[in-house]
Amino acid sequence: DISKLSSMGGLTITTYLTTTVIAVSIGLLVVNTMKPGESISDETRTELINAYSTDADEKREIAKEKKDSGPLQPLVDLVPSNFLGAASDNKNMLQVIFFSILFGISMILIPSEKAKPVKRFFDSLNDVILKIIDIIMSCAPYGVFALLASLIVEAPNIDLLKSLLLYSITLLVGLFIVIFVYLLFVKIFLRRNLKDFIDGILPAQLVAFSTSSSA
Repeated sequence: DISKLSSMGGLTITTYLTTTVIAVSIGLLVVNTMKPGESISDETRTELINAYSTDADEKREIAKEKKDSGPLQPLVDLVPSNFLGAASDNKNMLQVIFFSILFGISMILIPSEKAKPVKRFFDSLNDVILKIIDIIMSCAPYGVFALLASLIVEAPNIDLLKSLLLYSITLLVGLFIVIFVYLLFVKIFLRRNLKDFIDGILPAQLVAFSTSSSA
């Protein structure tokens, strides 16, 4: 029912923005409390700064642009000026989602017999893309092993590995706090059974956590 999209869309966007602010706030709180970066020695820190200075400068420039932009800039950034350009850049995932929603609404508004070929095409394309992701994810453990082996060779003093361990613990602490807050939302606002909710999201969450993939 296309008439329900307005209220559903408003509620979805409000919930998304609220949970995003909560998640970011928890992340900042946890990382500034545990401070995993402070466990790195000055020598290792200097090596990392020299190795990744270009990337760091680029990130600082992006952060400065965001800070200087107006409060409504995120809404402007939500609309892609070029969908193909947005689809080829992981940083513009929200633009892809916005276009996909608009595309789906437009498919609903045209006669179903005209929308069917497009739907069949995207259903088939989706299956192919997910299979590609399956293949990549099957190879990922070997790639991670190679990266870790390289890291150990480059940092035999294990200083960096200790910092990465502390970073991983910091990440897990933050994630568990976020999960706890979300479960409170489910219990208080939706009044859903937590076990049913956890059972429902568990397969998707395990894939996302173990592979860093949205498949």
